[in-house]
Parts: sequence; C-alpha cells; structure tokens
Amino acid sequence: MNEMGNNNTEHSDLREAYKTFVRQMSNWYNGGEIPELASQDLRFVLELQKQKLQSLGLDLKYELRNTGSRNVSGVSLSDRIFKNTVMGGYMDMTRSVGSSQEQLSKNTSDISLFAMIQELKDGANPSDNMALCCPKCGAPSTIGMLQDGCKFCGTKFIMSELYPKVMNYMINERYNTERTRLKNKRDLTILIAACAIPITIAEIIINLFSGQTPSMIMNIFIALFAGVFGGAMLGGIIFVFKKLFETFGLIGKGLRGGGHALPTVLRAYTIKCYDPEFSSEYFRDKMISLFRMAVYSKDASELACCKCQCPERAADIIEAQLYNFSINSCKIKNMVCDAKVTLFLDCLHYKDGKVKSKSDKYRIHVRKRIKNPTELGFSFSAVNCPSCGASFDAHRVKACPYCNSEYLHEDHDWVVIDIK
Repeated sequence: MNEMGNNNTEHSDLREAYKTFVRQMSNWYNGGEIPELASQDLRFVLELQKQKLQSLGLDLKYELRNTGSRNVSGVSLSDRIFKNTVMGGYMDMTRSVGSSQEQLSKNTSDISLFAMIQELKDGANPSDNMALCCPKCGAPSTIGMLQDGCKFCGTKFIMSELYPKVMNYMINERYNTERTRLKNKRDLTILIAACAIPITIAEIIINLFSGQTPSMIMNIFIALFAGVFGGAMLGGIIFVFKKLFETFGLIGKGLRGGGHALPTVLRAYTIKCYDPEFSSEYFRDKMISLFRMAVYSKDASELACCKCQCPERAADIIEAQLYNFSINSCKIKNMVCDAKVTLFLDCLHYKDGKVKSKSDKYRIHVRKRIKNPTELGFSFSAVNCPSCGASFDAHRVKACPYCNSEYLHEDHDWVVIDIK
C-alpha cells in the first residue's frame, strides 16, 4: 500500500488497452481519427489543442515506436464503481512541429508514456442514469440510453464496449546513455575544431611575419602543431564547463517539485479526511487536464470549469506535459476546499515564428465542494441536471439547456479560480 491507500500492482489485462491507446495517439497526431479509447474529457482537450494549432497554422506530429520493453506496470485507485490504473511503458518518440512553409522543430527522444486507464470494478453495476457520452458520436447521454441505443446516432453498446477508457496521459523524457555519448562526442569535436582553426590561422600569420625561422614549411608545421594542441586544450576546457553546466541543469530539472513531496502528501491526506474517495493521483491528472483546457482554448473564461483568463505568458503554449506537482495549501471551510497547486511542466511554446521547449512552473488555484465524494467517472462532457435529470455537455454552459437551472460546477468537480 502507498501513502494514499492505493495498490501497486501488475495489470497484464490492461496491457493491450495501453498499447492500443499508444497506437491510436500516434495515429491521431499524424492526421488520423481521434483515439477511440480516450475519454470524452481527454477528447475535448485533444480537440482544443488541434484547433489552437490550426489557428496558428501549425502541424504537431508524434511518432511513437515501442522499443521492445515490456516493463508495463500500474498503480490503481478506485471508488465505489470504477478503478483507475496508471499504466506506463518505454518507447521512442519523434516529435515535429511544422508550418505550411517549413519544419520548425524536430527531435527524437526516449520517453515514458503514462496513461490513466479506467475500468469497472469487478461486480460493479453503475446506474442506468449515470451520464456518459456516446463513444461513436460523442453526444451526451446515459449508460441506460447507450445500451438501448444512442438517441443521436442510434448505436447500441454493451457494457464491455464502454470501458476501459483512457482518462489522461503524460509523457516524460528519459535519459539515453548512448544518445548522450554520441552528442558529447559531436560537441567535443565541434568545440576542438572551433578553437583549433582560428588558433592555427593566427599562429601561421604570426610565424610567417615574425621571421623567427627561415623555412615557410617549418612555420606552417609549428602553427599547425600549436593550433591543434591549443585547440584541443581550449576546446576540452570549454567542453568540461559546458557539461558541468548541463549536469547541474539536469539535476535541477530532475528535482523539480521534489522538496514539496511530504507537504503534498500531508495536504492530500487532509482532503482525504473529508473525501474518502480523493487520491493524489486523480487530483494530479485533473490539474493537468484543467491546465491544458485553459491554455489550449481560445478564451479560457468561456470554459465553465475556468473562472479566469489564461496568463499572457502561457498563451503561446502548444503542448504541455506534467513532470511533477505539489499542493502548496488547502483550506476547507463549509465543506468547500480551496487548494493552491504548483505544476512543474515541460512545454512547447510557439512565439515569433519559433518553437521552443521550456521547463515551466505555474501556480493554479482550484476549488471544489467536497461534501460529495469524488466520482472517478465524472466528466464535464456529460452531466446530469440536478433539477430535471437531463444529460448535457457542461464544458461551455453554466445552466441546463433544458430547464435553465444553474449548474454549479464546483459542486461536482474541481474548477480553476486563477492561474499564475
């Protein structure tokens, strides 16, 4: 058991779902269909990102290739009905960003791709009235209606076709020893050459005009020796300092958020005392999902789950991957929880026609009424109106479109109050 009471287990039955999702994601980022296994909220995020890229005239592509590693494992958390499992695996990723005129960036790296996969608990029987989107057309519906036939597209589903679903995903780059060795060799060669060439030219000029030796060949030989030897020495010194600087940078990057681990666990436990279904893994995934919605959308304030504008310096983010997070504070009053969270991110920024990769840090203030337990199956894409029971997409509406009753999003899930 871990600190939050979740099981660390092997899930061989979910490996195929994980691998299928990886193939679907690679296909999606190369012009294919949206991943069928993606939950409706994840589909919404992917669609927002695609719309933003199109508005900027950009094309983002991922090529995901399995390296043969079978090290796929998971951490599970569950509520009364669902079980969420964090699955992870190693692979090669080539990511490229281009416009209609040129390719702006391309890099290949070893990555770990983690996916939060949701399935029904053994013996669980969700209510027919539980809101759920149609897997085929995406229309808001209920489990009962989907089994009888979606009222929009007419497709009928059995329960095994509705789950499992991938609720979220994250990509982390891994350290590649062989690739680093080749890069170091190339960098050292370039530095030595860059130092040796000007030193050699300078020595030739000095020796030719100094007249210290009568032979021109000897002058050139001495200049070449001094240039090569001096270039090797100077290039080597510069390389050592460059590697030290890069190493300290990698250490700092790897430790992002590490100092906040214990306070985060304690604050997560505080929330869990009020909400027994709460888990830090679910909360972490919810935070990156909300952040992506805010920065990918054209106007974050149009989203019902976001009560603020996207910060100006985050508006040029075209891809956001979570590295770590910390819960800085949580205040609970009248069963309303206000939490302030720091997200440590690896982002792609597009500005002035250039794509840059940056390690970012954003603070996000979120709020939720925790009187009701966390529902792992909740989605803003399909909610039930508390007044009339109708199902609708609540991503961009604040009232039921059928009875016009106000829908308070923070009564059901976390909403963003501010991003800094």
